[in-house]
Amino acid sequence: MSDSVQAQPIDSIHLLWSLQREQGFDAAARRALELVATGITPQLHADLCASAGYFEAAYHSASQAQADASGARHARLALFADALGHADTAQRHSELAAATQALAATREWIVWLTEHCGAHSAAAHMLRAYERLAPRDARAPWWLAIVLAAQPDTASRAERRAALLRAYALDPALDPALPLQLVLALREIRDWPAIKHLCREALAQQPADAEMAWQLSHAQWQCNDAAGAEATMRAVDALAPGNAEVLAAIGMYLGEQARYDESETALHAALAVEAGAVQASIDLADLELRRGAWTQAWPRALARLAREDRESHNIIAVMARLCPRWQGEALAGRTLVVHSEQGCGDDIQMLRFVPQLAARVRDEGGRLVLAVRRALQPLAARFYADCVSIEDGPLGQPDYALPMMSLPLMLDLQPHEVHGAPYLRADARKVAAWRARVTACAPEVRRRVGLVWSGSPTHRRDAKRSIPLDALAPLLKLPDVAFYPLTPGRHADVAALAAQGYRLYDLTGSYEAGFEDVAAQLGALDALVTIDSAPLHLGGALGHTVFAMLDHVSHWSWGNEETQPWYDSVDLFRQPQPARWAPVVERVAERLQKMIAAGRRTRATHAVAR
Repeated sequence: MSDSVQAQPIDSIHLLWSLQREQGFDAAARRALELVATGITPQLHADLCASAGYFEAAYHSASQAQADASGARHARLALFADALGHADTAQRHSELAAATQALAATREWIVWLTEHCGAHSAAAHMLRAYERLAPRDARAPWWLAIVLAAQPDTASRAERRAALLRAYALDPALDPALPLQLVLALREIRDWPAIKHLCREALAQQPADAEMAWQLSHAQWQCNDAAGAEATMRAVDALAPGNAEVLAAIGMYLGEQARYDESETALHAALAVEAGAVQASIDLADLELRRGAWTQAWPRALARLAREDRESHNIIAVMARLCPRWQGEALAGRTLVVHSEQGCGDDIQMLRFVPQLAARVRDEGGRLVLAVRRALQPLAARFYADCVSIEDGPLGQPDYALPMMSLPLMLDLQPHEVHGAPYLRADARKVAAWRARVTACAPEVRRRVGLVWSGSPTHRRDAKRSIPLDALAPLLKLPDVAFYPLTPGRHADVAALAAQGYRLYDLTGSYEAGFEDVAAQLGALDALVTIDSAPLHLGGALGHTVFAMLDHVSHWSWGNEETQPWYDSVDLFRQPQPARWAPVVERVAERLQKMIAAGRRTRATHAVAR
């Protein structure tokens, strides 16, 4: 490290920065004075005081110290100010430091901040300043992107994407990790054309790069080109055969083309290479469930519990820390917790099986507690009384836990044992309140219909199951129908549709009790039009009329055609080809028109009778 950077003992700087960040200014200032007593320069105490705005104390300590290089002093002031969260002060001193010392000294300081100090935020300030002085140095935006990765807020992610783009434009070969990091950053904003371009550039240099091929194939799939995605992965497989993840990807894309037999063959090939391949096992189980081979499918589906990408607060991880997973052990005198696992729709779908297992547990002399997400608890407790929320408890000290999606496995169920009768019910008083609320919005209309056009953006297939707003026009143009969105947080979409004059009333801001309110609002509506999302399952479980608009492949529960055993009141409308929503929406609009016409005929008949 150069003299300008080494002007003060570097270990002491790190110590004081750590104290200031973790314990505050007073603790760091006391330690700085203790260091002065051991012979360390008072300039460090002066810098601490100046970074916090205590200029009189800073002047006093600085007057007792030897003169210091201006650039190094500003660098320390920036570091200490950043530790206090004074971002503007840190940025100003970073710019002064970079302007008053050699670029090489600034680079050395940046390396120390990142590699030895771990002061990523302070390094970001210095890198911004450095890049202004050396705009052609690709290292500056690349290093900035690296340190911003530790700051997950939205603004930092946007700045990081911009930095990666600048680095790549200056020198694509700067670092082997740069192209992939840029691709991953662009995935956050779903810039699929840019991703495809970048991946093709990378694959032109290294055509057997399985990771970049996967990224390209994913972008192709997101653009509704599953066949192109399959071809991309087959090209990599031809160059470097025997990669289980590549074979699993081929199997996935075959499945997305509804070539299910070929997909199973590819997934079996992946598992022949790597028997424990988690995603291949999950996807193969999905195909087996789709065709009704439940005896093989449900045991194989346990692979989902072996995923290693869960966060520590994920329900599976929380329950695994609480107690062991139940695998059929005797339950006399024991407590088994059956708990939420995947999406709320999956939980609603599987709730029907809880009483059957609970009866078996009781017969053995045990107790079954149902633990669901807070948003589901009031509704689920009306169905099964011994029900708590995972967030609020009390969970106590159960002996075993069972994820909700394992109920069919532990009950040894077969497809013919699924029945579609309703099993949930809404709170009658809430239904009455919601009926008054929805009627007040549009008292003149003949029909009131719930509407769901998009799901959770974190869902693996959300882009496939969600419907573009402009595709909804044939529905929304229907006369004498008012539509009520059932998904909170879609304010921009609702505003865009309302601006076009459609009769749309968003009452989701009145939801106070999660799905308890959704169920009550459904009870006040004539029908629900929805994509494959939790409201579909809720409407079906309540026995309400549901028109389900499915993407071409869809969830395994809905099979391959337009019949399903899960809910008697749910009618399926499936895309004839991927991304073709128009025929689906038009058919649903026709059904609603028939419903309206039937209502008119009924009222006319009653009028004649009177």
